[in-house]
Amino acid sequence: MELRHLRYFIAIVEAGTFTRAAERLHTAQPSLSRQIRDLEDFLQVALFERSTRSVKLTEAGTVFLNEARLVLAQAERAIDTARRAAGAQQFHLTVGVLQGVELGKLVSVINTLHITSPKIELTLQSRSSPELIDEVIERKVDLAFIRPSAQSKGLHLRTVRQEKLVVALPKGHKFASRRTVKLGQLRHEPFIGIPYEFAPVLVDAVQALLRSLGLSLKWAYEAENVLMAMSLIRSAGAVCLLPESYIAMLPQGVVAVELAEASPTLELAMAWHPGNQSPALMAFVKAFGEPARSAHEKP
Repeated sequence: MELRHLRYFIAIVEAGTFTRAAERLHTAQPSLSRQIRDLEDFLQVALFERSTRSVKLTEAGTVFLNEARLVLAQAERAIDTARRAAGAQQFHLTVGVLQGVELGKLVSVINTLHITSPKIELTLQSRSSPELIDEVIERKVDLAFIRPSAQSKGLHLRTVRQEKLVVALPKGHKFASRRTVKLGQLRHEPFIGIPYEFAPVLVDAVQALLRSLGLSLKWAYEAENVLMAMSLIRSAGAVCLLPESYIAMLPQGVVAVELAEASPTLELAMAWHPGNQSPALMAFVKAFGEPARSAHEKP
Protein backbone atom coordinates (compact mmCIF):
# COMPACT_ATOMS: atom_id res chain seq x y z
CA MET A 1 0.00 0.00 0.00
CA GLU A 2 1.30 3.45 -0.97
CA LEU A 3 0.24 6.98 -0.07
CA ARG A 4 -1.29 7.50 -3.50
CA HIS A 5 -3.72 4.64 -2.80
CA LEU A 6 -4.99 6.65 0.17
CA ARG A 7 -5.22 9.82 -1.93
CA TYR A 8 -7.21 8.00 -4.61
CA PHE A 9 -9.53 6.47 -2.00
CA ILE A 10 -10.23 9.85 -0.40
CA ALA A 11 -10.76 11.48 -3.81
CA ILE A 12 -13.46 8.91 -4.68
CA VAL A 13 -15.23 9.51 -1.37
CA GLU A 14 -15.19 13.28 -1.90
CA ALA A 15 -16.20 13.10 -5.58
CA GLY A 16 -18.96 10.55 -5.05
CA THR A 17 -18.17 8.48 -8.15
CA PHE A 18 -15.15 6.86 -9.77
CA THR A 19 -15.76 8.90 -12.93
CA ARG A 20 -15.67 12.29 -11.22
CA ALA A 21 -12.72 11.22 -9.07
CA ALA A 22 -10.78 10.15 -12.18
CA GLU A 23 -11.45 13.56 -13.76
CA ARG A 24 -10.34 15.34 -10.61
CA LEU A 25 -7.15 13.26 -10.43
CA HIS A 26 -6.55 13.59 -14.21
CA THR A 27 -6.17 9.85 -14.60
CA ALA A 28 -8.01 7.12 -16.49
CA GLN A 29 -10.96 5.50 -14.71
CA PRO A 30 -9.75 1.91 -15.36
CA SER A 31 -6.42 2.79 -13.78
CA LEU A 32 -8.16 4.34 -10.76
CA SER A 33 -10.42 1.30 -10.36
CA ARG A 34 -7.40 -1.01 -10.47
CA GLN A 35 -5.63 1.02 -7.78
CA ILE A 36 -8.66 0.73 -5.49
CA ARG A 37 -8.92 -3.01 -6.15
CA ASP A 38 -5.25 -3.33 -5.20
CA LEU A 39 -5.93 -1.39 -1.99
CA GLU A 40 -8.93 -3.58 -1.11
CA ASP A 41 -6.90 -6.73 -1.85
CA PHE A 42 -4.15 -5.48 0.45
CA LEU A 43 -6.61 -4.65 3.25
CA GLN A 44 -8.68 -7.79 2.53
CA VAL A 45 -11.90 -5.77 2.95
CA ALA A 46 -14.38 -4.09 0.61
CA LEU A 47 -14.25 -0.30 0.97
CA PHE A 48 -17.13 0.59 -1.36
CA GLU A 49 -20.58 -0.63 -2.26
CA ARG A 50 -20.64 0.06 -6.01
CA SER A 51 -23.63 0.84 -8.22
CA THR A 52 -23.97 2.16 -11.75
CA ARG A 53 -24.54 5.73 -10.54
CA SER A 54 -22.58 6.15 -7.33
CA VAL A 55 -20.42 4.53 -4.70
CA LYS A 56 -21.13 4.19 -1.00
CA LEU A 57 -18.69 3.44 1.78
CA THR A 58 -18.96 0.13 3.56
CA GLU A 59 -18.68 0.08 7.34
CA ALA A 60 -15.02 -0.85 6.96
CA GLY A 61 -14.58 1.94 4.43
CA THR A 62 -16.06 4.53 6.82
CA VAL A 63 -13.61 3.54 9.56
CA PHE A 64 -10.71 3.45 7.09
CA LEU A 65 -11.51 6.95 5.76
CA ASN A 66 -10.70 8.69 9.05
CA GLU A 67 -7.50 6.71 9.47
CA ALA A 68 -6.45 7.36 5.86
CA ARG A 69 -6.82 11.11 6.30
CA LEU A 70 -4.80 10.95 9.51
CA VAL A 71 -2.03 8.89 7.85
CA LEU A 72 -1.73 11.36 4.95
CA ALA A 73 -1.53 14.33 7.30
CA GLN A 74 1.13 12.63 9.41
CA ALA A 75 3.09 11.61 6.32
CA GLU A 76 3.15 15.18 5.04
CA ARG A 77 4.39 16.43 8.41
CA ALA A 78 7.05 13.72 8.54
CA ILE A 79 8.31 14.55 5.05
CA ASP A 80 8.49 18.28 5.74
CA THR A 81 10.23 17.72 9.09
CA ALA A 82 12.80 15.36 7.60
CA ARG A 83 13.57 17.64 4.66
CA ARG A 84 13.96 20.68 6.89
CA ALA A 85 16.32 18.68 9.13
CA ALA A 86 18.38 17.65 6.12
CA GLY A 87 18.65 21.26 4.96
CA ALA A 88 21.80 22.09 3.11
CA GLN A 89 23.22 18.62 3.74
CA GLN A 90 20.89 17.03 1.19
CA PHE A 91 23.20 15.92 -1.60
CA HIS A 92 21.26 12.96 -2.99
CA LEU A 93 19.22 13.50 -6.13
CA THR A 94 16.68 11.10 -7.63
CA VAL A 95 15.79 11.80 -11.27
CA GLY A 96 12.97 10.12 -13.16
CA VAL A 97 13.21 9.58 -16.91
CA LEU A 98 10.47 8.65 -19.36
CA GLN A 99 10.73 5.06 -20.51
CA GLY A 100 12.59 4.84 -23.82
CA VAL A 101 13.19 8.59 -24.19
CA GLU A 102 16.70 9.53 -25.25
CA LEU A 103 18.15 12.51 -23.38
CA GLY A 104 21.51 13.38 -24.86
CA LYS A 105 21.94 16.47 -22.71
CA LEU A 106 21.45 14.45 -19.53
CA VAL A 107 24.89 12.92 -19.98
CA SER A 108 26.60 16.30 -20.26
CA VAL A 109 24.68 17.65 -17.25
CA ILE A 110 25.74 14.65 -15.13
CA ASN A 111 29.36 15.18 -16.21
CA THR A 112 29.10 18.85 -15.28
CA LEU A 113 27.72 18.01 -11.84
CA HIS A 114 30.57 15.57 -11.22
CA ILE A 115 32.95 18.49 -11.69
CA THR A 116 31.03 21.36 -10.07
CA SER A 117 29.20 19.41 -7.33
CA PRO A 118 31.14 16.20 -6.67
CA LYS A 119 29.22 15.47 -3.43
CA ILE A 120 25.93 14.91 -5.26
CA GLU A 121 24.85 11.28 -5.50
CA LEU A 122 22.53 10.72 -8.46
CA THR A 123 19.93 7.95 -8.85
CA LEU A 124 18.03 7.47 -12.13
CA GLN A 125 14.61 5.80 -12.41
CA SER A 126 12.49 5.00 -15.48
CA ARG A 127 8.68 5.22 -15.41
CA SER A 128 5.70 6.34 -17.50
CA SER A 129 4.88 10.05 -17.39
CA PRO A 130 1.78 9.72 -15.14
CA GLU A 131 3.76 7.60 -12.67
CA LEU A 132 6.63 10.09 -12.63
CA ILE A 133 4.28 13.03 -12.04
CA ASP A 134 2.74 11.20 -9.07
CA GLU A 135 6.20 10.53 -7.65
CA VAL A 136 7.26 14.17 -8.03
CA ILE A 137 4.05 15.32 -6.30
CA GLU A 138 4.68 12.83 -3.47
CA ARG A 139 8.37 13.86 -3.47
CA LYS A 140 9.61 10.34 -3.98
CA VAL A 141 11.50 11.73 -6.99
CA ASP A 142 13.29 15.08 -6.89
CA LEU A 143 13.00 15.85 -10.59
CA ALA A 144 11.50 14.05 -13.58
CA PHE A 145 11.36 14.40 -17.35
CA ILE A 146 7.65 14.22 -18.18
CA ARG A 147 4.92 15.03 -20.70
CA PRO A 148 3.16 17.99 -19.01
CA SER A 149 -0.60 17.63 -18.56
CA ALA A 150 -3.34 18.75 -16.21
CA GLN A 151 -1.96 16.17 -13.76
CA SER A 152 1.27 18.19 -13.41
CA LYS A 153 -0.52 21.41 -12.39
CA GLY A 154 1.25 23.04 -9.45
CA LEU A 155 4.71 21.69 -10.27
CA HIS A 156 7.59 23.76 -11.57
CA LEU A 157 8.28 22.94 -15.23
CA ARG A 158 11.07 23.72 -17.66
CA THR A 159 10.59 22.82 -21.30
CA VAL A 160 13.35 20.63 -22.71
CA ARG A 161 12.03 20.29 -26.26
CA GLN A 162 8.98 20.11 -28.50
CA GLU A 163 8.53 16.95 -30.58
CA LYS A 164 6.47 16.06 -33.64
CA LEU A 165 4.92 12.68 -34.30
CA VAL A 166 6.59 10.24 -36.70
CA VAL A 167 5.57 6.84 -38.04
CA ALA A 168 7.73 3.85 -37.01
CA LEU A 169 7.70 1.14 -39.70
CA PRO A 170 9.38 -2.21 -40.40
CA LYS A 171 12.49 -1.68 -42.51
CA GLY A 172 10.96 -3.75 -45.32
CA HIS A 173 7.74 -1.72 -45.50
CA LYS A 174 6.92 -0.19 -48.89
CA PHE A 175 6.98 3.32 -47.39
CA ALA A 176 10.10 2.80 -45.26
CA SER A 177 12.45 4.49 -47.76
CA ARG A 178 10.30 7.61 -48.16
CA ARG A 179 11.13 10.94 -46.53
CA THR A 180 7.46 11.57 -45.70
CA VAL A 181 4.21 9.62 -45.81
CA LYS A 182 0.58 10.67 -45.58
CA LEU A 183 -1.21 9.08 -42.65
CA GLY A 184 -4.15 8.28 -44.90
CA GLN A 185 -1.89 6.00 -46.94
CA LEU A 186 -1.46 3.86 -43.81
CA ARG A 187 -5.11 3.68 -42.75
CA HIS A 188 -5.35 -0.03 -43.61
CA GLU A 189 -2.10 -0.97 -41.86
CA PRO A 190 -2.16 -2.72 -38.45
CA PHE A 191 -1.41 0.03 -35.91
CA ILE A 192 -0.03 -0.32 -32.40
CA GLY A 193 -1.76 1.66 -29.66
CA ILE A 194 -0.38 2.68 -26.26
CA PRO A 195 -2.89 2.55 -23.35
CA TYR A 196 -4.10 5.97 -22.20
CA GLU A 197 -3.05 5.36 -18.61
CA PHE A 198 0.60 4.96 -19.66
CA ALA A 199 0.83 7.78 -22.22
CA PRO A 200 -2.20 10.12 -22.05
CA VAL A 201 -0.48 13.04 -23.78
CA LEU A 202 0.61 10.87 -26.72
CA VAL A 203 -2.85 9.31 -27.06
CA ASP A 204 -4.53 12.73 -26.98
CA ALA A 205 -2.13 14.03 -29.66
CA VAL A 206 -2.80 11.05 -31.93
CA GLN A 207 -6.56 11.36 -31.52
CA ALA A 208 -6.40 15.11 -32.21
CA LEU A 209 -4.45 14.44 -35.40
CA LEU A 210 -6.95 11.80 -36.56
CA ARG A 211 -9.88 14.14 -35.91
CA SER A 212 -8.23 16.94 -37.87
CA LEU A 213 -7.71 14.60 -40.83
CA GLY A 214 -11.07 12.87 -40.53
CA LEU A 215 -9.32 9.50 -40.36
CA SER A 216 -9.75 6.29 -38.41
CA LEU A 217 -6.98 3.72 -38.10
CA LYS A 218 -6.90 -0.04 -37.71
CA TRP A 219 -5.83 -0.58 -34.09
CA ALA A 220 -4.59 -4.16 -34.18
CA TYR A 221 -2.24 -4.27 -31.17
CA GLU A 222 -1.71 -2.66 -27.78
CA ALA A 223 1.72 -2.21 -26.22
CA GLU A 224 2.28 -1.02 -22.64
CA ASN A 225 5.67 0.47 -23.49
CA VAL A 226 7.80 1.50 -26.44
CA LEU A 227 10.05 -1.57 -26.26
CA MET A 228 7.02 -3.80 -26.72
CA ALA A 229 5.88 -1.62 -29.62
CA MET A 230 9.29 -1.97 -31.30
CA SER A 231 9.06 -5.72 -30.97
CA LEU A 232 5.62 -5.76 -32.59
CA ILE A 233 6.82 -3.57 -35.45
CA ARG A 234 9.55 -6.09 -36.26
CA SER A 235 7.70 -9.31 -35.56
CA ALA A 236 4.17 -8.49 -36.73
CA GLY A 237 4.87 -5.90 -39.41
CA ALA A 238 2.80 -3.33 -37.50
CA VAL A 239 3.26 0.44 -37.47
CA CYS A 240 3.15 2.97 -34.64
CA LEU A 241 2.89 6.74 -34.15
CA LEU A 242 5.58 7.96 -31.75
CA PRO A 243 7.28 11.22 -30.71
CA GLU A 244 10.34 11.92 -32.83
CA SER A 245 12.73 11.58 -29.86
CA TYR A 246 12.38 7.81 -30.22
CA ILE A 247 14.16 7.92 -33.59
CA ALA A 248 17.49 7.71 -31.78
CA MET A 249 16.29 4.59 -29.93
CA LEU A 250 14.96 2.58 -32.89
CA PRO A 251 16.40 -0.95 -33.06
CA GLN A 252 17.74 -2.59 -36.18
CA GLY A 253 14.90 -3.43 -38.53
CA VAL A 254 12.74 -0.43 -37.58
CA VAL A 255 12.78 2.97 -39.32
CA ALA A 256 10.96 6.26 -38.80
CA VAL A 257 9.27 8.32 -41.51
CA GLU A 258 7.98 11.88 -41.07
CA LEU A 259 4.31 12.66 -41.55
CA ALA A 260 3.43 14.72 -44.62
CA GLU A 261 0.60 16.34 -42.65
CA ALA A 262 1.16 19.01 -40.00
CA SER A 263 1.76 17.09 -36.80
CA PRO A 264 0.76 18.15 -33.28
CA THR A 265 3.71 18.68 -30.98
CA LEU A 266 4.38 17.01 -27.65
CA GLU A 267 6.28 18.83 -24.93
CA LEU A 268 9.02 17.17 -22.93
CA ALA A 269 9.77 19.03 -19.71
CA MET A 270 11.64 18.82 -16.45
CA ALA A 271 9.30 18.87 -13.44
CA TRP A 272 9.96 19.32 -9.74
CA HIS A 273 7.98 20.12 -6.61
CA PRO A 274 7.94 23.85 -5.69
CA GLY A 275 8.61 22.92 -2.07
CA ASN A 276 11.80 21.08 -2.95
CA GLN A 277 14.72 23.48 -2.63
CA SER A 278 17.53 20.99 -2.06
CA PRO A 279 21.02 22.09 -3.16
CA ALA A 280 21.34 19.01 -5.35
CA LEU A 281 18.11 19.80 -7.21
CA MET A 282 19.01 23.47 -7.67
CA ALA A 283 22.43 22.47 -9.03
CA PHE A 284 20.83 20.08 -11.52
CA VAL A 285 18.32 22.70 -12.72
CA LYS A 286 21.07 25.29 -13.03
CA ALA A 287 23.12 22.91 -15.16
CA PHE A 288 20.35 23.06 -17.77
CA GLY A 289 20.73 26.84 -17.79
CA GLU A 290 17.05 27.84 -17.87
CA PRO A 291 14.66 29.32 -15.26
CA ALA A 292 11.62 27.48 -13.99
CA ARG A 293 8.06 28.24 -15.00
CA SER A 294 4.86 27.33 -13.20
CA ALA A 295 2.79 24.48 -14.63
CA HIS A 296 -0.14 26.78 -15.47
CA GLU A 297 2.05 28.95 -17.70
CA LYS A 298 2.35 28.28 -21.42
CA PRO A 299 5.79 27.20 -22.73
